[in-house]
Amino acid sequence: MSAVKNGGFTPEVWFVEASRGQGFSMASQAAFGMCFIGQSTAISSQIFQQVDPTHWVLEVGDKFQNLSEVKDIVLFLTAPDSLGPDKGLGLYVKTGSVSDWGYRGFVSSAHPSEVIPLQLHIPTGVQSSVQIGVSVELLDELTKKETDRLGAKEDFAKRVAQNLYHFMTSFGTMQAGDKVVVPANCFERWFTRFQEKYRRDPDFLTRGGGS
Repeated sequence: MSAVKNGGFTPEVWFVEASRGQGFSMASQAAFGMCFIGQSTAISSQIFQQVDPTHWVLEVGDKFQNLSEVKDIVLFLTAPDSLGPDKGLGLYVKTGSVSDWGYRGFVSSAHPSEVIPLQLHIPTGVQSSVQIGVSVELLDELTKKETDRLGAKEDFAKRVAQNLYHFMTSFGTMQAGDKVVVPANCFERWFTRFQEKYRRDPDFLTRGGGS
């Protein structure tokens, strides 16, 4: 779809397909809402800025005193029939000076609500521009993005495990049979180190081997 770039969300681009009658006649009527879990009541789609018939944007960076506490949202359809069976609403996030929108999850008429992690990665006490984007898209495209997202999470888990293994072997430990002997506080020391590095640079695992 022309309004999606690099797996993200580009509200600045007008949806040409909408004006050409490509099956998006219901898009401008898509009724949805969202709620920041533990931080807000329900927010209607009418509060969003509708930038074209299929895209909405909400600026939230100045709405919270501590963005690090904003973890998850619930995205839901208030009128599931407003979307056809082959459409869905994708949710995207953009923070600070990052130019691309990051995909986070979607809802559809068959699955009208979802708890979605925002993954803002903003340090405690730091204020930043944060925008939430919602986009009407073909369900097949959203399903593919969801598959890619889950695959990325599996890869992340593997990299975390590798990072822990490399930390453990850095002690020059002796092996007793098939066992590795490490200091009793090895895990705590690794986790403290991992947290500090992740807060400074959430992408460190994907660069330079993630050690």
